[in-house]
Amino acid sequence: MAVNEITLQKAAQIQRLEPANTRFFMKNGFLAMTHTSEEGEKTHDRVFLHRDFPFELLWSYISVMGEDSKEVGLVYDIADFDGETAALLRTELERKYYAPTVASIDSLKERYGFSYWRVTLTDGRSLSFTMQDTFRNIVKRGEDSLILLDVDGNRFVIESVAALDRKSYRRIELYL
Repeated sequence: MAVNEITLQKAAQIQRLEPANTRFFMKNGFLAMTHTSEEGEKTHDRVFLHRDFPFELLWSYISVMGEDSKEVGLVYDIADFDGETAALLRTELERKYYAPTVASIDSLKERYGFSYWRVTLTDGRSLSFTMQDTFRNIVKRGEDSLILLDVDGNRFVIESVAALDRKSYRRIELYL
């Protein structure tokens, strides 16, 4: 029984990744890291970053997964790392969680449980996407901001619902 208790205790521990025990770097175009723990130093040739709280805490509580999809550890706050490493981590997270910002909603139609959106992004591009179960795929982020999740898993951000033009607001008002 003692063996199971030790195994469970060890499994429940979260390894904190911080500058004292972890170094992130690019290797062959991928994010890699070297980490020192009780078991010694280990290099991971490729690691993946996942936000534990993707809508609330963008730069804190970042789970680092190895190539085998097992968690290596947790970065409590990117700001703990030096400027170059923090920039590397931010760039990787921005690439993974890329979400263009919607400036206006040009068209929104609902048919057979799907909604069809045509929007203009803040960079001026026009874009169309489809959402299924629209009410469940509009996620509030704070008081005035929304994340839209389309059928392909893409994310779109409306920074401020109040800042939308009148026509755009009327199109989305039903879903708020």
